[in-house]
Amino acid sequence: MKKKWLTWCAFLLLTTLVSGCSQTYSETSKAPVKVAENNAPANELSEKLTITWMARSFEGGGWPDDHPMIQALNQKFNVDLRIEWVPADIYKEKMAVLSASNDFPDIFLVLYPDFNRWKKQGLFLDVQPFLDQYPNLAGIPDSDLKALNTRGKVFGFPFYFTQARDTLTVREDWLKKLDLAVPKSLDEFYEVAKAFAAKDPDGNGKPDTSGFTFYVDHNAEFRDIEFILAGLGLGNQWKEAGGKLIPYQLQVNEWKQTLAFLNRAYEEGVLDQDFAVNKVGSPTEKFESNKVGFVMLNPNQSLKTKSILTKLVPSAAYSPMEPPKGPTGLTGTSNLEMLDKNVIHARIDPKKQRRILMMLDYFLSPEGADFIKHGIEGVHYKKITEDKYERLPAAEKDRQNLINNWIFRPFNSNIQMYKWEDPALHQAIREMFAMNEKHKWSNPAAGLESETWTRSGVKLNMKFAQAVTKIIMGDAPINSIESASAEWLANGGEQIIKEINQAYKE
Repeated sequence: MKKKWLTWCAFLLLTTLVSGCSQTYSETSKAPVKVAENNAPANELSEKLTITWMARSFEGGGWPDDHPMIQALNQKFNVDLRIEWVPADIYKEKMAVLSASNDFPDIFLVLYPDFNRWKKQGLFLDVQPFLDQYPNLAGIPDSDLKALNTRGKVFGFPFYFTQARDTLTVREDWLKKLDLAVPKSLDEFYEVAKAFAAKDPDGNGKPDTSGFTFYVDHNAEFRDIEFILAGLGLGNQWKEAGGKLIPYQLQVNEWKQTLAFLNRAYEEGVLDQDFAVNKVGSPTEKFESNKVGFVMLNPNQSLKTKSILTKLVPSAAYSPMEPPKGPTGLTGTSNLEMLDKNVIHARIDPKKQRRILMMLDYFLSPEGADFIKHGIEGVHYKKITEDKYERLPAAEKDRQNLINNWIFRPFNSNIQMYKWEDPALHQAIREMFAMNEKHKWSNPAAGLESETWTRSGVKLNMKFAQAVTKIIMGDAPINSIESASAEWLANGGEQIIKEINQAYKE
């Protein structure tokens, strides 16, 4: 009981921090907006410029300023590139700090709620007039480039995701040890997950394994259990019915079924008991630590995960699987929306604006894409024959691919397929993407704008997520989802529904 109470308190602290970070960039700080000049001088690169860039980082953190990749970019573009690497789990809070101080870097990733909040306030450079000078940037798919922008404007460039990316993955060796088959339905999934929690699949004689886990992200959306939510009939934030979009906060009957499933899993130890304080990456870390039997795994990270897991358990094996069917045959998998954007500060020197555009355009070119993925030839890899390459030890040390993985990269699903890898691995990854595409769980409201959601949607979502978490942990009855739904509706949800549906109609 003490552990459960501490977990719940920690979840409340995390959600309070996130929901409190919704300050608006001050309009009173507006100054005349500088615009990148259309005609750059012939000696464009003659002056060395300092470029500040704020990026989101994940496990292992970012590069030091003297990293060989940064040094190469500094030399190529005559810049002093200074990247501030902000951990993903505090990125939203960092943006709130910048908002309060009005002290933004030259280029930075902005999460889509903040993008909607600030896009009309003169903070972001409109790059639409300059795209004809940067063919690789102009080649970004139009629907992705223009999502969330006001008509006729392009405020920044989206960070590419393979949308139906993450694949439900199961510990194959645990299945074999317990003489179990890959589950085809959610009922079968539950029984297998329960066996993973109760029958000591790791063989250490301790009750220290769980069937599955998940986390709540910075927008209070439930991640890594999409296959459960979809299979039990919930929409991905919204679903269409009779020509109208309905938010998942109002899908009460589906929530009751889902919460009965998750509460049972929590009470029986099938669900990770610490799910409420998980952060982005926590489910994968627990899978790699031999603690969880199912995970939503990025196929691009399969070699890394295998390396980590087999160092701990040499005989460990896992395999991708189709998402299990719900009672009515519904299925779904993760679906990542390309709504977060890299934006250029509108009030910096036009020379800096042009230099940044040159760098971004280079990253999408064949030469630049090869550089940000594979690194420096002779340092991070070497060519053996015309079509065979060898990865060098420095690649492991330098992690040469962080721009490609975390900051900005080409718009294709080959972004993490490396030329020194076995082509059979690449084919397996493509097959996983194709399998996921069949079960894509789309959000029909993605990219639609609601001023009320922009202003208070995350706070409302957080309060709803807190209610859901209490029910899962058995601290509130399942029927209390009805009052949580009514509260969401009364505190702004009704207006959000109206605005989203108006945008959908238009």
